[in-house]
Amino acid sequence: MSPILRRLIAPTLLLSLAMASCGDSQGTALRSAFLKELAGDVALPAYRDFDTRAEALAGALAALEATPTETTLTQAKSAWREARAAWLRQEAFRFGPAEEQHTSAAVNQVPSTTGIDSLLAGDAELTKAFVADQGANRKGLLAIEYLLFDAAATEEGSAGARRRAYLKALGTEVHENATAARTAWETEQGNYVDQLSKAGNEGSPYTTQKDAVDTVVNRLIASVEVTELKLSKPLGFETGGTVRPELEEARRSDNSLADLGNAVLGMERVWLGANGNGGLSKVMAASNKQADATVRGDLAAVRSALEAIPPPLRTALTNDRESVEAARAALSTLRATLASEVVSNLGVTLKFNDNDGD
Repeated sequence: MSPILRRLIAPTLLLSLAMASCGDSQGTALRSAFLKELAGDVALPAYRDFDTRAEALAGALAALEATPTETTLTQAKSAWREARAAWLRQEAFRFGPAEEQHTSAAVNQVPSTTGIDSLLAGDAELTKAFVADQGANRKGLLAIEYLLFDAAATEEGSAGARRRAYLKALGTEVHENATAARTAWETEQGNYVDQLSKAGNEGSPYTTQKDAVDTVVNRLIASVEVTELKLSKPLGFETGGTVRPELEEARRSDNSLADLGNAVLGMERVWLGANGNGGLSKVMAASNKQADATVRGDLAAVRSALEAIPPPLRTALTNDRESVEAARAALSTLRATLASEVVSNLGVTLKFNDNDGD
């Protein structure tokens, strides 16, 4: 477990365990409705959307390889941003099949630029099969960003051709991972929608509804922490306060603020539901209306603070540091509310996991 979340666990763990020992009868119908909505109306559409946009990205990268022009490059960059947005909107509910398939490592690993450069400098044919055998830090959306948002993406000669062949293979790989994740949720295939919706019943990996709600809340807290760290790291909070622009995740495309906004959208969908009037909010309000109002206010504050950061993030880190720190603080407040008030009121058991948000 990360140090940030570990500091919050002690005050809430005893209370959550005590509530859990009393059973899970309170709010059973509300929890059932929430899990069904999350599975069918929030998660499945999001996984379908990512698969669709990953397919479009793969097609755009294939078109760039076939016809390397400024037009196909622009189209590929746009397709990457769309796929990236769909990926980040899943952050708050990336559990179950995503954990089993190690989707995050396959799709969103921080790239080894030296490793990628060594492949480009070599003579191995950069086929889909060859790229699939490479380590996770040589693949995924951020590896595509490294190769795509560079002037060399359309350069002539063998070096440019290798770069584009690599991009094409990476696009196919990302699409395959997106399809695998979607398939696991589809009702006519892996049917994780049904497994989550029917928590506590035979055939579900969750022996009780509480187990499922615990998973959802823990994942939501982890996603807030991951998002917070995406500001804390480049701000230098872990390195004495010196700005570390190289730690900004999507700096090459200047997509970091869009990433953060899409991650928050996923959090909002978990809390408020697909249409803004359901979600975990209903379950929370039945237990403590004030706590629900606090979470809603915290989410709105995060959204507002992120929108106040002047883009791009790489310049705001130094030119408008206060706005970036304000957004980080708003995320910290949201995380604390979830890990204390929500956990205690819903009787959630916080899970010890050294890979929170992974």
